[in-house]
Amino acid sequence: MDYTHQYFELRKIFNQKESKIIVDEDIEIANIPFDSQSVWPEIRNEQDTLYPENNHFVYSIFLPRKLKNYDRVIILLHGLNERYWDKYLPWAYYLAHETHVPVILFPIAFHMNRGPIKWTNAKELEPLLTNRKKQFDTQALTFANVALSMRLTDDPLRFLKSGHQTAEDLLMLIKQLEQGILPFFKKGTKCNVFAYSIGAFVSQILFLAHSNDLLRNSKLFLFCGGAFFNEMNGVSRLIMDQVAFDSIKTYYTSDINKALNENKPLNSLITEFPLGKAFYAMLKKDNNKMWRENTLNSFLKQVRAVTLENDAVIPALGTNKVLKFDNSPWNNNEIMDFPFEYSHEVPFPVSGKADHLLVDKSFDEVFSKASEFLA
Repeated sequence: MDYTHQYFELRKIFNQKESKIIVDEDIEIANIPFDSQSVWPEIRNEQDTLYPENNHFVYSIFLPRKLKNYDRVIILLHGLNERYWDKYLPWAYYLAHETHVPVILFPIAFHMNRGPIKWTNAKELEPLLTNRKKQFDTQALTFANVALSMRLTDDPLRFLKSGHQTAEDLLMLIKQLEQGILPFFKKGTKCNVFAYSIGAFVSQILFLAHSNDLLRNSKLFLFCGGAFFNEMNGVSRLIMDQVAFDSIKTYYTSDINKALNENKPLNSLITEFPLGKAFYAMLKKDNNKMWRENTLNSFLKQVRAVTLENDAVIPALGTNKVLKFDNSPWNNNEIMDFPFEYSHEVPFPVSGKADHLLVDKSFDEVFSKASEFLA
């Protein structure tokens, strides 16, 4: 596929305010409303209830036009601190076109179209950026990451709360698809997942928690993701600043055990509920190790990963530590490298020095693997 050309063409026409968009003779896009019912009042941040767009939003589906009712779907999950769907549009198009299966772009809580517009407005962010520079001597602080950096520094539990709401929303979506109550889908629809970056982390937690029921027949393809939390480095001009990442890394790799003793609702979530248990197991290798590895072994044939050699945010070898353990039958993580300058945040650059023909070729190499596995 001409990835670079498709990127710019799809960006021109994508609009989540339209109920339907005709892309071409093969693909159309539908926007479906969703109401989040996920509430964990004991640990929620009351300030976050002031953003209604987080609970009432739309998700977009790339639909192959040859059929009207489908019994399979691919859910595509994005990365941390992303506000625009642009880079994922050709990803969804390719998967839908090659697999002949609809692809759902589903937003993480407080991200994409689930966050307030002011978090993308430079004029409104400027005083926040100025104040943070005065408050902290920090690295990698930008307009793009100041909102998330402030939120996580103020309350590190937001990382868990946002992820928990997202996971609960996804479980609701999967149940709706299975029940056949959504347009375009038959009862018993099977859900596969393509997950990138922090979306991979969320999806691994979902599969650990529900591989024996809702996701027992589902496949998971990980791209630029899959490592334990303590192997990640979120310091990036596009993700969060150094102070914010230090705050959440200290909390989830060190302080959380003390917090579990002091915070009964948090303790209940982590110890009594499958999603909480799975989240704790993905923080670092020794957490719930035996349970995690036994559970992973039960569905490892349903997982594939492609990671990138020069990924500085979620290192390829970090994914190996999750997927390749003592009792695992094989290592299903393929480490790739591209012949141009790329990053975790921008694996397929559409502008700059990169030769677009090489970018297009590398994109096809990754997504042909994903399409073949998820078809």
